[in-house]
Amino acid sequence: MKKISMLAVLTLLPVCNAMAMNNNNQMQKTNNQPTYWSVTEVMALPDNSPVVMRGRITKNMGGNMYLFEDSSGNVMLEIDEEDWNGNTVRVNDIVTVYGNVDKGVNYTEIDVESVEK
Repeated sequence: MKKISMLAVLTLLPVCNAMAMNNNNQMQKTNNQPTYWSVTEVMALPDNSPVVMRGRITKNMGGNMYLFEDSSGNVMLEIDEEDWNGNTVRVNDIVTVYGNVDKGVNYTEIDVESVEK
C-alpha cells in the first residue's frame, strides 16, 4: 500500500508544480503582458524581489553599472555582458529589463538577468 501511495505522490508532484508555476505566471501577467514595475515602486520592494521594468538606459556609469530611467525616477542597473542577449542599446532606446532588487544599507539597484529591446 505504501508503494502505491508513494507512486501516486511522485506522479502528481510534477503536475502540481506545473499548475503552481502557471498560476504564478498568470498573477504576474495580464493579457500575456508582463506587469512593469516603476522605479518608485522598485525602491519600496524588499531585497531579491523579481522585477520587470520598462524605460531607458541613459548612462554607463562605468564597468557594468548603468543608469536606468522611467517616468517616475531612476535607479542603477548592474548588467553583465551575457545579460544583453546580443542587443545593441543606444541612449534613450526603450528597453525591458528583467532582474532582481539588490538592496544594501545605502543603496538600491537592480541585478539584471536579461535586457530586451
